[in-house]
Amino acid sequence: MRTGFTLYALVALLYLVSCCEKDTHYSKDDKCCKKCGPGKRMLVDDNCEDPRCQDCQDGEYQSGYTSETRCERQPSCDPNLHFLPQNEPSKTRLSRCQCEPGYYCTQDDDCDTCTKHTVCKPGQRVVKKGSPVSDTACEACEHGTFSTNDSSDICRKWSECKSGYVQNTPGSSTSDQICGEYTVKNLPKKTIEVLTHGENEDVERAYRPVIQQPQEDIDHSVPVSPTLSNLTDNGNYVAQEDGKLTITPTTESNSFS
Repeated sequence: MRTGFTLYALVALLYLVSCCEKDTHYSKDDKCCKKCGPGKRMLVDDNCEDPRCQDCQDGEYQSGYTSETRCERQPSCDPNLHFLPQNEPSKTRLSRCQCEPGYYCTQDDDCDTCTKHTVCKPGQRVVKKGSPVSDTACEACEHGTFSTNDSSDICRKWSECKSGYVQNTPGSSTSDQICGEYTVKNLPKKTIEVLTHGENEDVERAYRPVIQQPQEDIDHSVPVSPTLSNLTDNGNYVAQEDGKLTITPTTESNSFS
């Protein structure tokens, strides 16, 4: 008789438990009791069918139905650790911390640390911009392109030297090439050898600096020494008055004592 009653009690208990909705109810003292809804906690469980519930406080949350008397705490997002402050965090779900601009969370599931985004240096470009959950990706500029600023979105092409101009300074990944006017001085020596058909004398002449010889200053106030060209047949000087083109011979006078 006792064995039959025990079996009946077990069957009744299993039936009672199976009748309770696990998400919204719980079993207590052979009864199916109600839980408090999301965003609330249970004050006391003195009334199984109609429990007294209370809203979670600020900074707390409860994501589902519960019979617990305490709510879960929201994470503390400290601005001193580069977290954004939480404005009115939810009471029905977990409000994860977010990093301020320029930083990203190192873990996808739980943001507990903020790390500064990588800065792409000159000579690089940004391939993928950083986000609150990922770092910035950088790439070196290809040959023939350059960037001069941090975190440049693109690498610019080197300037092309127009007709009549040649390269003075070669470009690099961080600077543009500089062009100058076409002159023999800035031509490579190999180019001049081609233009002069390899003549060494012409090549050396092209690179030889032009030296201008100074002209001697002639002082016209100094008398001209007598030469055969300015003497007469008798040995007299040929004198010319200023402003006249006619040359008049002068005769020396002999004095006798």
